Amino acid sequence: MNKAIIMGRLSADPELRKTESGISTCRFTVAVQEDYKNKDGSRDVDFINCKAWRSTAEYVSRYFKKGSRIAVIGKNKCDVYEKNGEKQYYNYVKAESVEFAGYNKSTSGTTDDADRDFPAEFDEIICENSPF
Repeated sequence: MNKAIIMGRLSADPELRKTESGISTCRFTVAVQEDYKNKDGSRDVDFINCKAWRSTAEYVSRYFKKGSRIAVIGKNKCDVYEKNGEKQYYNYVKAESVEFAGYNKSTSGTTDDADRDFPAEFDEIICENSPF
């Protein structure tokens, strides 16, 4: 069985593209915070690459943006390609379904702390560590 279930925040706005045949595809990265704390009391964050296709891709690009909480269900995939004569591996989750995983900001621009599972300073570092 190959099943991936992740929940976190988008580290950047999703990138919607079309293939030559007109099929929508969307790349995005989900920042997922570890359940445990380090020795210094902070939590590590994993950045998980995701791809969505067709209507799921259009849905993600239209309704999600950097910082949005998202739940993704899909499959672990690995694309292999050559770059400068060397094999490169790109691991990602092929999103089969996505859902909103909480409310982000109010109309006044404030964040509801009860809904936040990341520390306030996370919003500042989320892009610095993202591979995209």
